[in-house]
Formats: sequence, C-alpha cells, structure tokens
Amino acid sequence: MEDTKILPQALHNAIEHISQLPGYGERSAQKFIENLLQLPKGESIETIRALLDMIDKIHPCIECGLLTEEDKCKVCKDESRDRKIVCVVEESFDAFAIEKTGKYKGLYHVLHGRLSPLEGITPDKLNINSLIKRISSNNFKEVVIATNPTVEGEATATYLYNQLKKFDITISRIAYGLPFGASLENADSFTLSKALEHKVRL
Repeated sequence: MEDTKILPQALHNAIEHISQLPGYGERSAQKFIENLLQLPKGESIETIRALLDMIDKIHPCIECGLLTEEDKCKVCKDESRDRKIVCVVEESFDAFAIEKTGKYKGLYHVLHGRLSPLEGITPDKLNINSLIKRISSNNFKEVVIATNPTVEGEATATYLYNQLKKFDITISRIAYGLPFGASLENADSFTLSKALEHKVRL
C-alpha cells in the first residue's frame, strides 16, 4: 500500500476493503476509487446508494441459488420453464449470460463458486448438497453442467459428474463454443448459443 503518511485515512480504508474482494488487487481498487471520485458528487452518491440498495435487497433464491430480490427467483417461479432440465453454473451472472441467448428454457442451479483446493474451496463450500437433494426429489431428466472452461471449472464438472452418475438422468457438459480460460459472463450471445446447441453427453 502507498505511504499512509500522506494517504488520507478514508482513502486508505476504502482501498484496503475493496482490494480484499476476489479479483481485486491494490491497483484495481485504486482505479475504482479514482473513477468514483471523478464523478460529480451527486452521481457518486447515487452509485453508492445503488450498491447499498443491492446489498440490502439481493440474496440467493431459496431453491436454486440465483441472485434475486424475492424468496424465489423469476426462473423458479415461472411455470412455463422446462422443469425436466437443470443447468448448473458457477455464479448467477453465468446464468444471466445464458438467459440472454434465449436458447435455454429450463431451470438453474448456482454453485456459488468452483472447486479450487489451493484457495481452500472444497465441495462442502459450494452449493452441491442442495443440487443432489433437488435431483433426488424432482423428476429431472437432464443436468447440463455449464461450469466455465477453466482448469477449476473442469475439475468441478468432473466432480459433479461423479456425484450425479448414480442417478437415472442424462448428464451433459456445455460444448466448447467457448475458448478455454474464458468466463460465461464475458462471452457474447452467439458463442453461448452455439455452446448450448452443441452440448455433449458425459
């Protein structure tokens, strides 16, 4: 961290807290603060209010884990969705990206992360037990594993396959229309559409 003798304490505290977020380091935290402070004061206050409102209202769906403002998300409450298929994603924003394609009409299950032993993320830290319970108590015909095409995503997909293969259910893996190392939330709709259309059975 920069010399705290000249760095205002409020700046130091803000940078320290933001840099502790996953994916943020000191430099990216500083850039965020710089951008925020360069906004007109009214706009920066509105941005902070929006963040506070989000923190107050947003929570995981009690059924699938998708971020929502209600007890159950819009997908779980939508009776027109295909309730025979469930798509497993790492994070809610992966599901939001898939929804933009308009190609998927089933349900979701959010893991809230991916396996990464080096980071201390083991199966018990993820939303896996509830997935197994959902499959045990529902009439699903297919599970689509749509973890990201990364080393951790592949490890997570393999673990899920080994946990789910005991069920009488088709287990598919999202196809590689996505480049290895990419994340779903950053992929364009066309690439995601092709990945969904060409999913493969495991």
